[in-house]
Amino acid sequence: IKEHAALDERLSLVDAKSVLSFFAERIPRIGKDIVKDVCHFALASIQPRIVSFEEQVTNIRLALSKIYEEDGQWSNSAEVLCGIPLESGQKIYTADFKMEVYLKITQLYLEDENHISAEAYLNRAGLLQAEVSKGQLHIIYKVCSAKMADFRRKFSDAARRYIQLSYESAIHPDERMTSLKRAMICTILSSAGQQRSKQLAALFKDERCQHLPAFNILNKMYLERIIRPSELEDFAALLSQHQKATTADDFKIK
Repeated sequence: IKEHAALDERLSLVDAKSVLSFFAERIPRIGKDIVKDVCHFALASIQPRIVSFEEQVTNIRLALSKIYEEDGQWSNSAEVLCGIPLESGQKIYTADFKMEVYLKITQLYLEDENHISAEAYLNRAGLLQAEVSKGQLHIIYKVCSAKMADFRRKFSDAARRYIQLSYESAIHPDERMTSLKRAMICTILSSAGQQRSKQLAALFKDERCQHLPAFNILNKMYLERIIRPSELEDFAALLSQHQKATTADDFKIK
């Protein structure tokens, strides 16, 4: 790559692009022990002439990001995608492609519970909503928005979004039930008030909720019955790490 594509200016631009495209297509076939180093070496070699190889750089980064994702290295995968010059390069990308990349970065950062970095790219994706034609991207945006509200501990807003997703016919039934479970947890965690009362009532009357793990707590909250410490412990086991965090304003159970 170094000798025949990026740094050897004797090679024509057409031939150099052909070599890099050939390499990008075969990244999945390279042994995992060396593929990451090879890709990073390729990207570093291309850097001095990156303007001429934007499409090839994008394809290499997409393939490399997928490899990091498969290894569970969420932030590394996201950072690789962040290097795609979606706005600053000469190549014009479609709104669909840009939103897809921004949402993927958001999802990857959320997997690593890095909601601060995730929010920046979710906001970029949000600006493209009116220009996007793929309906699936709008669904993914809604899912990411619900998770973002959840991570930011805006539990009432997150519950509202999750409830809406639980009725979304375009989503797989299993994912709708996952959204419903998250809606129940966020409703229970949300601050007391009219909004929570409405959400408790809606979920209590939803027959789908009756067999979910958090229904016992939700049932008692709706009927204003005493919740036993052992039941609170069982509920705590259902929470994600960010949901267990406490602040000075949180109520503490003694």
